[in-house]
Order: sequence, then C-alpha cells, then structure tokens
Amino acid sequence: MAVSSDTKYLKKRKNRDVWLFSMRIPSTIQHLYEGKAVYTKSLQTACVKTARLRRDQLLAQISHQKEQAIDGGRSTFISFYNTLTEAKNVYGGADLFAPYNQLDTSILVGTECHPDIQRDAKRAVDEGCIPVQYSYTLREAMNDWLVNNQRKNRDTLSKVKSTTQRFLRFCNKHDIPLITIDRLTVVGFIEELIEDYSPSTVSGYISRLKTMYKYAWSMGKINKKENPFESHSFAHYGKETVTAKKQLFNRNQVRQIIAWAKGETDNINVLVNLGLYTGCRIGELCNLTSEDVHQEGNMMALYIRNGKTPAAERTVPLPKVLHQLIRERLLKIAYTGETLIGLPTKTASRVFSDFKVENISKKSDLCFHSFRVHASTAYGRARVNEQTASFIIGHSGDSKTMTYGYYLKADELKELAAATEAAAIIIERDWL
Repeated sequence: MAVSSDTKYLKKRKNRDVWLFSMRIPSTIQHLYEGKAVYTKSLQTACVKTARLRRDQLLAQISHQKEQAIDGGRSTFISFYNTLTEAKNVYGGADLFAPYNQLDTSILVGTECHPDIQRDAKRAVDEGCIPVQYSYTLREAMNDWLVNNQRKNRDTLSKVKSTTQRFLRFCNKHDIPLITIDRLTVVGFIEELIEDYSPSTVSGYISRLKTMYKYAWSMGKINKKENPFESHSFAHYGKETVTAKKQLFNRNQVRQIIAWAKGETDNINVLVNLGLYTGCRIGELCNLTSEDVHQEGNMMALYIRNGKTPAAERTVPLPKVLHQLIRERLLKIAYTGETLIGLPTKTASRVFSDFKVENISKKSDLCFHSFRVHASTAYGRARVNEQTASFIIGHSGDSKTMTYGYYLKADELKELAAATEAAAIIIERDWL
C-alpha cells in the first residue's frame, strides 16, 4: 500500500516500461496546457524513484502556476511590496549605503519561490511605481463592490458576480488587472453575447461591468479614468438581431450531417449525435469527461457540471439509441479525466462549422446550436411537460422551479429518461 500511495499521478506507459505523469489540470491554468483538462507527460525513466522526483518537480511547477493564476501574483507582490516599504521607512533608503539598501531580501518569505516577483517589488518600492501586472484586478473590484453594496437585492448581486465571471471566461483568465482591459476586448465580448441575447440584455451585462470600473476609480484603486465599458452603441445590431433565432435544419440537411459525422472520427460522430438527441451546447459536450457518464441498469445519463447559465448544471438522460455509441467511445478513453469528445470546444466548433458552411448552408442561423432547437421542438411535439423539457435542455426560467436535483434519484432519472425516449422517437420520425 505504501508503494501505491507514493505513485500518485504516476502510471506506466502501455506496453513500455516507462513512467508517465498524469494529472487533472485546474480550469484556472488550463490555458497554459493548450486547454487540456488532463496533462500527461512521459517522465522518460523506468526507475520509480527517479519518476517520483520528476513528478514532484512537476507538481511544484503546477502548484506555483495555480497560485499565480488566482491573482497573477498580485497578493505575493503586495506582501513583498508592503514589507519592503515598511523596511524602507524604518531603515531609510535615501542613498546607496542606507541600511535599507543593505538588507538581504532573501529573508522575505517566498523569495525562493517567487524571485521575479520579489525583484519587481523591490524595483517598485525604489521607483515608486507599481507594475501594471500587479495592479488592482477585476475580481477584486467585484468583491469590493459586492461588500459595499450588500443592501442591493440578491438578483442584482448575483448578476454582477455572474457577469464578471463570464467576462473573465471570455478573456480565458481567472483574473485580470482592471486597467489592462481595452475597448477592443469589450467589443469582442459584446459580439459573443449578441449571438444569444438581445441588445438590451447585452447592454445590461456591459452596464454592470461599467459600474464596477467606475467604482474602482472613484475609490482610488485605479488612476485610469477612461472606462472601456462606457459609451458602447448597440443600435447597429438592429432589431433583426434581436429576433433572429437559430433555425431547424431540414430532413435532408440532418441526414447529410449525420452521414458526414459517421464517416469522420468517432469523437465527431459522438459529438453530433449527442448534440441532436440531447440539445446540449457544444461547450457542455466538449467539457464532458468519462466520469460525467452515469450508468444505472439500462439507463445512461450525462452530468453537465457547468455552463453558461445556472440552469446548465443538470443531469441529461440519454435515449437508448445512443448507449452503444457512448460505450464504444468510453472504451477508447485512455485515462481518468480524459474528455469524452476529445476535442477543445473551439476546435470542435471549427470542424462542424467548416463542414456546414461548405456543404449545408452559409446562413448563421443554421449552426450546431440549431440542434438545441431540434431537441426543444421534439419535446414539444412529443407533448413532454414543458418544465421537464426545460430541465433536460438546461433552459433558464421554468427549469429553476424543478424539484429535480443535480444528481437524480432512480425514479427521477427514470421519469426523465422516458421523456428523452419520447423526444428521440420524434427526432427519428421527423428528421431521420
């Protein structure tokens, strides 16, 4: 047992006497690993003792990255900065030979782990200017705003928090210095939102971010008054954008897509079939791991752990027509935590979009998201209870009133599975 416990994150390469390091990467630093949820690296040794040493080096590296990802090293910098500032005030640092300038900065806790940050802090104290990368952040602004606006209604507070988190996800960062946000980034965020929401809704998102930036400036946290979230016009998006909904593919188009997917790699085939039968968003599907597939008797379901709205967290039963396809895909997954689809969301979107534009339609209202319309329509035609369908699809609104939990009881899963089977019959009848 002792040997086993000391081989955590270690495993042998198949058919080779070589140790591998394999570990789930926290979402906050996945951008450093090409978006991979699980990082696997050959340790290039057959000696378990050497493998342990190299594993420990990698764990230290990942731990350091996790710490820095939280705030970009700001908290470490501030700790160094405050300590050095106090030392300068006590010992004086007016000239090169002042006691302050003779201090051994290695005495600062953490110097051996963060030598670059320590040097930046020393330079900042000496020059009187904090580097931009260590300046006040968006997440700090959110937390301070929430603390000072607790009397506002809970819905407002929740929206401020979710809006901030969504903007950070768009930036692919856990946090970001407030003064580094530029208008071009905000415009990109607006254009992403406008695909799913009306201009008035998107305006609400931007207004909340604008308020936090203005609050940070008014409290003296930042000196840059120009607000990148201010004065954005939504008029050019027009009324058509507000009412433009994703459309259904016709029967021939669906058949063509299914035939194409079947001829592609099995991950594309799984992705397309799951999209059509479940209506899950492409990002939700691409983030699924083998651990998110639940099997209970003759029932199978997916655990959607997170998504673009609170309603996205849900359990989605799979119709029996997909069970064998998923089982075959699971057999090809090499390690725990590997994604079910095996493709990052952007890559999967590009592959589907390239085929769709080239062979199906260039219309923007026909896309992978159209499968959500197919699933919703199928539930309606199958006369499935609207609240039940909303829960399965992950729509906000009615689904919030559902009594189903994230992890369903057996009878609840059975009830929802019956609904997905009814919808599958409609999908095959009307489009396949």
